[in-house]
Amino acid sequence: MEELQLDKELYINIRNWMVSRYSISTIHERSIYLKKIFKKFKVLNHSNLKKIMRGIKHQHQRATIKMINDYCYDNNIDFFIRIPRVKKQAEKLPEILSAEEIELMIESAPKPYDLAIRCIFNMGAGLRVSEVIKLSWNHIRWIDWLRKKDGMGVAEIKSGKGMKDRVVNIPKKLMQDLYDYAKEQKLLNEYRIPTGGMIFNFGYIANPEKLNKREKEMMRLMANNIQLWKYKYVRTRYNWFRYNIIQKYCEKALGKKIKIHQLRHSRATYLHSIEGLPIEDIQLLLGHKSLNTTILYIKINPKDVFDKLKETKEV
Repeated sequence: MEELQLDKELYINIRNWMVSRYSISTIHERSIYLKKIFKKFKVLNHSNLKKIMRGIKHQHQRATIKMINDYCYDNNIDFFIRIPRVKKQAEKLPEILSAEEIELMIESAPKPYDLAIRCIFNMGAGLRVSEVIKLSWNHIRWIDWLRKKDGMGVAEIKSGKGMKDRVVNIPKKLMQDLYDYAKEQKLLNEYRIPTGGMIFNFGYIANPEKLNKREKEMMRLMANNIQLWKYKYVRTRYNWFRYNIIQKYCEKALGKKIKIHQLRHSRATYLHSIEGLPIEDIQLLLGHKSLNTTILYIKINPKDVFDKLKETKEV
């Protein structure tokens, strides 16, 4: 079959098929572009594909077309269209922040978001902002730490990118400060263990007695579709953190624009260049599937390489 009818029934079927195969963020991202294709074209054929490809700016848009092929294959629909490759632009990597700059960010941020920035940078090889937003008191292994009370802690990062779980370390001082914060918030149970929901609210304080329209929708969503609620919650809290903490305080203190993800790149570089941690260990802490991705995170200073070569023998 050389063309595929793009009708409402097919759109609904593809959307339902996506649910068991992709994360909420991927479904949301691809559904937006899928809807545009179905709205603009009645059929998918080589002629319309050329028009679609001319408007493609991101790889996820090309992936949406490929997804239609995959759906047809899985459902024994006799349709396949060859998708030309999109020229991939060179990825611009974030600037690495110095330890002094990160310290200034922490000092400038109001409490408890100074703690949140410390979690992003210091836990494991650096956390994604979404992981800190979802970080719960119950994700930290408090019992093991309370028995020692003098070492680093451990946290389980649940449903990270690609819906993967991983375990990361929490440095000694940060662990103690998180515990003290839980104590201040009166979140310790009868066994002196912090319990409860997410550690940081990132500006979200819902008053059940005075909910606005958006908050009511979020409450209904939480009751009916917890995964979609988590995705929307993370998205709105990220924006709040970006504008109300990073832009308002940290960028003002540093005197320049920054991206929150720079902290993760900076941590990976710091662990490799300063602490000498092997790239394979950093890959495990970052939760990367490919070592090539981890290598992109680490910015190596040529001077450091030359310094190491000073003692090599000549032939």
